[in-house]
Amino acid sequence: MKHPIDKGHRSEPFRSVAYVKVFIMSLCGVLALFVAVIFVLLCRRNDDQLQLRLRDQAIIYRDLIRQNHAVMSSEISRMSELKEGGAFRIKSLNPIDPKNAPDLLETEALEKFQQRQGEFSRLEYPPGKSPVFRYLAPLKGDRSCLECHRTQRYKVGSLVGAVSISMPVEVILREARTARIRLVIAVFLVLALLTGVIWCLARRLVKKLDRLQRRYTALISTDELTRLRNRRYVMRRLEEECERADRLGAPLSILLIDLDHFKQVNDTFGHPFGDQALRQSATRMKETLRRYDVLGRIGGEEFLVISPGAPLEGAAILGERIRRQVESLRILDGDRESSVTVSIGVTSFSAEAKSPDILMRKADALLYRAKEQGRNRVVSN
Repeated sequence: MKHPIDKGHRSEPFRSVAYVKVFIMSLCGVLALFVAVIFVLLCRRNDDQLQLRLRDQAIIYRDLIRQNHAVMSSEISRMSELKEGGAFRIKSLNPIDPKNAPDLLETEALEKFQQRQGEFSRLEYPPGKSPVFRYLAPLKGDRSCLECHRTQRYKVGSLVGAVSISMPVEVILREARTARIRLVIAVFLVLALLTGVIWCLARRLVKKLDRLQRRYTALISTDELTRLRNRRYVMRRLEEECERADRLGAPLSILLIDLDHFKQVNDTFGHPFGDQALRQSATRMKETLRRYDVLGRIGGEEFLVISPGAPLEGAAILGERIRRQVESLRILDGDRESSVTVSIGVTSFSAEAKSPDILMRKADALLYRAKEQGRNRVVSN
């Protein structure tokens, strides 16, 4: 019979759930940080790839301009704009045609080109307009350019102006934002899934450990033969109850019980029969006690009952009830039958007996007196 854990003194359950929660929260924080770093890196990489994609497209326009006359390039640009494509112009700080005068961004790029800097690009967000990718590349003079720009005294290889390309990127940026949102949703879903899996696995582990902890606690505090509490547990409880009685002034009694002539039972019927007598006697004692009394086996055939809240008279009555119940018991083992009796010493917590050791010595002396008086009796002080 499995012994239940006494109410009010249950073994502490496995308390790692709180630590597991902290661990999972920390793990999720680390995962979230890791994912955030990866997300930022991916976003930067996507932005760089977007810039490269736009630059490659702009280079195509640039090469197209360099291969065609300025007037033809202007016409091609106009046709491209009508189809919501890129617009490209040739800009110069000293233009022949006022239409080729640079704006602020183009002026900034041309000044940098004069300082021998290379390509120039920027993503602009004009107020009230769609975002535009601006790309400028230096345009150096060749012999065909000098035919139209003799008055400006350009030389072959000198900076003539810049190829200015403007490309609408609203659709591309919208697609990039959509892809980024999808990536964020995917990341959060994966993170939630990982957290859920880790939590479920950790919870299952904690429950198993909790069951093992309870089983272990029960094993180390339970007598293997009778399934009662063992000496270690009972003596610890007695110490706790003595402290409680001293602090609150509450009554406390103990009953020291010994099976009479138990050695004779073992010698006559054998040890297996003696074990059966111990088990059945323990069961009968336990059935007689109150719910909050504590019963344990502290020796070979010795038992101890701790009765919190019971004065000496009440404990003596309880002892007599136990004695009668055990006396009426018939021990059966196959075709063999016998009976046993008990002697009981009863004492109570008092100013003269405040410690477990003194209580046990007094109860042992009273038990010895019950043995001297003929056994099968209850003796109290």
